[in-house]
Amino acid sequence: MVKVINEKFSKYSHLIAEKSISPYLPETALFSESSFYEFVKKYYSVYVRPCHDYKINILVTSLEDHHYKIESGSTNHIAKGTQEAYQFIVMNLLEGKRFIIQQAVPRTKLNGKHFEVRVYAVKLSSKWTITEKVARISTEGFSVTDEVKDIFPAHDILQKIYQETSNDFSLQLEELPIQIAEKLEEKFPKSNLIMIDFYLDQLGKPWIHEIRYRFSDGKWDWYQVLRGEKEIFPYLPVTYFYHDNLLLQYLDKFKSCIIKPNLSQWGRGLALISQLENQTFEIHSERKIIPIDHSNELLKEISERFLSKKSYLLQEKIPLPTIKGCPFDIRVMVQRKSVNSEWVVTGRITRTAAAGFIVTNVARALTSLEDAIEASNLNLRNIDSLIWELDRLCMLVAKQLEKVYPDARMWGMDIGIDSFGKPWFIEANLVPDISIFRYLADKTMLTTIREYIRAGKQQPEEN
Repeated sequence: MVKVINEKFSKYSHLIAEKSISPYLPETALFSESSFYEFVKKYYSVYVRPCHDYKINILVTSLEDHHYKIESGSTNHIAKGTQEAYQFIVMNLLEGKRFIIQQAVPRTKLNGKHFEVRVYAVKLSSKWTITEKVARISTEGFSVTDEVKDIFPAHDILQKIYQETSNDFSLQLEELPIQIAEKLEEKFPKSNLIMIDFYLDQLGKPWIHEIRYRFSDGKWDWYQVLRGEKEIFPYLPVTYFYHDNLLLQYLDKFKSCIIKPNLSQWGRGLALISQLENQTFEIHSERKIIPIDHSNELLKEISERFLSKKSYLLQEKIPLPTIKGCPFDIRVMVQRKSVNSEWVVTGRITRTAAAGFIVTNVARALTSLEDAIEASNLNLRNIDSLIWELDRLCMLVAKQLEKVYPDARMWGMDIGIDSFGKPWFIEANLVPDISIFRYLADKTMLTTIREYIRAGKQQPEEN
């Protein structure tokens, strides 16, 4: 009987006993000096991974003459001998956390890049169902997908790989997630969602890399789910986890970008970073604008002011239309009366930012969409066409998020419009503030929203 002392290893210990699952699990042990020596002697490459963290992967690969290549994020180090390799990992990469060590299976690549297939399974009634499969592609130069550059629906990619390998393991990717979910349900009976990351070896066989049974409310996880839907993808601003080098690339390409905390609401911690024509910079946060002369100074200021305690995202800035120089966006309410009902748009309202602010969470005006567009600098020929596209986008988003929030009955969608009248999805809110609709002279939308909320409360809970 293996003693359960941490989440990641306990899941492995629970699954390894299941004969139908164990062939797809890489050999795993708790990380120690002795297990490190044992694994690097036994395998060409191994992973060293934290027990409770999902964003750190250390890949150790054996080279000639007893040298080892150690990769983690942007770290790329060559160590001589197992003792030096072990000491480098302990001193530079463990950050005081408990780790496991795993066999690293040689993987097939996609256009020269590493990737994984993330499978989402949700428990609907008493049955587990696969709701989504997405391929997550690593960033250039990264050997593991702790840094994800691109996300695509997995079907076409898997079809291509299985054609090239002449092996079809697609059945395993249908059956394995359900088997894993059912087995882990013995240990985590309250879970109704599971996300499983698979690597494919060079024959196309899936190997279980990561299992999460709790969906994060972070914007990055939501973004990945939404990118899995082809029809939503064109409406998503380019978004990525913050890195200094990536920020400079964004500024070179877009001239300005937004940084925002991965876990936050109401625009807290958000800032606009701009590169000016004279190659200087500025940071605009709330009403405050900070001028910066050099890129090194910019990176230092961002690190000290924003990144010390929070994980941040970088996002392409959408040039919002303005009313008297103040930008506005749109809050769209999407609701359903029961988990078996169709999604319906029940309200739309525009929020105009207060003077000097870049986000509409501090609003100086709340108006109907029609009134805002008429008062803005936006020149639209057909507002009905925009409303149709807005509603369609928001209902697509609600249906996609339903795959990880099957019990949700209400969403508040924040949508931006660019200077060409194209809508862009910004974010969704599970508990939106409906009181803002009281400020509209016509109370029809507020009445409809409340009716849907009442109807939802009267529905029996789904089993």
